[in-house]
Parts: sequence; C-alpha cells; structure tokens
Amino acid sequence: MNQIQLRQVDLNLLVVLDVLLRERSVSRAAQHLRLTPSAVSHALKRLRELFDDELLVRDGRRMRATVRAEGLAETLPRVLQQLERTLAGPATFTPSTSTRTFRLAAPDFIASLVPSLLQDIGEVAPGVRIELAPFGRAAVRELAEGRYDALIGPSAIQDEGLRGQTLGEWPWVVYGRPGHPAFVTWSVEAWAAYPHLQIGTSDLRGPGPIDRRVAALGLRRAVGAVIPHFTMAAPVLAQTDLLLTVPSVTMSRSATRYGLEQHEVPFELPSMRLSLFRSAAAGEESGVRWFLERVASAAHGLSR
Repeated sequence: MNQIQLRQVDLNLLVVLDVLLRERSVSRAAQHLRLTPSAVSHALKRLRELFDDELLVRDGRRMRATVRAEGLAETLPRVLQQLERTLAGPATFTPSTSTRTFRLAAPDFIASLVPSLLQDIGEVAPGVRIELAPFGRAAVRELAEGRYDALIGPSAIQDEGLRGQTLGEWPWVVYGRPGHPAFVTWSVEAWAAYPHLQIGTSDLRGPGPIDRRVAALGLRRAVGAVIPHFTMAAPVLAQTDLLLTVPSVTMSRSATRYGLEQHEVPFELPSMRLSLFRSAAAGEESGVRWFLERVASAAHGLSR
C-alpha cells in the first residue's frame, strides 16, 4: 500500500471522492459537483493512482466500492466537514441574510409539524431552505457523519456521535374502522383475534416493542398487511377490519379525518419518547443550534 504524504494530496480530489463514494456513479457525481463526466473520470484516475487502489469498479449500472474505498467512505465525510469548519472559522449564523440549507431526517408521521416549522423559519429567515429525508439506520449514521443537521427519532437511539434532547412522549393506541367488532368487547383477546396493519417505516430489523410485549403475554398478532408510510394507514383502516397499534402522535389527525375509532392498548406498553438529535461533531455551531430551536418549537404542536 502506498504511504501517502499530505503534501501529495490535492484536496479537491478528496471532495470528488466523497461524492463518488456516495453516488457510486460518475455521471451523478458530475451532476452534483457541476463538473463534466470526463473531469470526474479524470479525477477518479488520479485518485486510483494516489491510493494505489481501484476504489470503484463497474458492477452493472452502478459502481462497487473496494474494501479500501469502503473504509474511506466511513471516515472521509467527517474529515472534510472538520476541515471546512477549520477553514471557515466560528462565523455567526445570521438568519435574516442566510441562504443555508438545513437537512432534517425524520419519520413521516411528524409531517404535521412541517407547516409550522416552515412558517416560523420563513418569517425570520426567508432565504433558508429545508430538506427532509426519511428516518432510518442509515440516517442515524449520516447524522453522526455530518450529512444531516438534525434527526427526529426514538429517544432510545444510542450513538456516541449523537447528542439529543427529548421532544415529548406519546401513549400507544389502537385504531380501527367505526363499528369494528373488536371494539364491542375490547380486550387483549379481541386485539389478538384480528389481523393487524404494520408500517415499514425504516430499515431497522427485529421485533418491535409491541411484539416483544405480546410474546411475553403468550400471544402473537397476525399481520394482515405491511405498508411503507403512515400516510397510507387511515384510508386502509377505514375500509378493512385491520387494526393498527401505534403511538398517538402518528395518527391523531388522519384518524379524525377518516372517522377512525381509537382505544387504549389493552395491555401495558410504555409510551414512546421522541428526541431531537444532532451530531456531536457540530458542537455549538450557531446555525445548527438555531435550527434545532426552530424544530423543537414546532414539535410542541404535535398532537399528544
């Protein structure tokens, strides 16, 4: 392996490599960097010579990273972010004149806070832009690496690269169509007797808190359907005998809109706590701190 000296490295090449490792495509990287594909291909050739490694190899329509490149993909974003902060210095964030883009990863069920967040920010920072991304394991990792400014997720998330503040907690409830037969004699047995709707909200694996709890009671729930987003749940429930057990924050508004019945979970289940996370590497950077305050303020409007 080459012993690379810092004086040999063109930092612009590392910026290109960071984008290539994310996009796994010369053409998409070129578009992101506003360069020509041929310029990116030339940069990749120089990077291969610098690292004495192929870095990215063609695999169908995409490019596959080598073992060396996978290692670089883990560390390079953090290094570049720290270098940017070092070069930029401790500039104070000024909302009224900023054109900064803030990126927030969150579950889709917090959609109700977005209008108030945008209105709040638009009043004091008209040039600021917000990008939303789905919550998941990858988002947690990318927040720690500095690719997101904030993330909303379960308070149970533990990562040395994150710092969090609690937004609130919400009880678990069961939703079903009006007149659902399970609600006539509501009990844990009635809950288990009907098929359930499940939301595939993230790439996290393993049984969730509901299935762990009912397993301890000697019961199991039959999953009748799995859907990708909470926004699809209410119309499905309104026209089927499926039940849905979720924290109240996820469905309260759409349940009212579709006239769904809501009942307490017929067994003990701890409330779900949500927290707002930032990267520990961001420290007390004024822009991130300002954005976190805006998100936390908007979160007070989430239905309890």
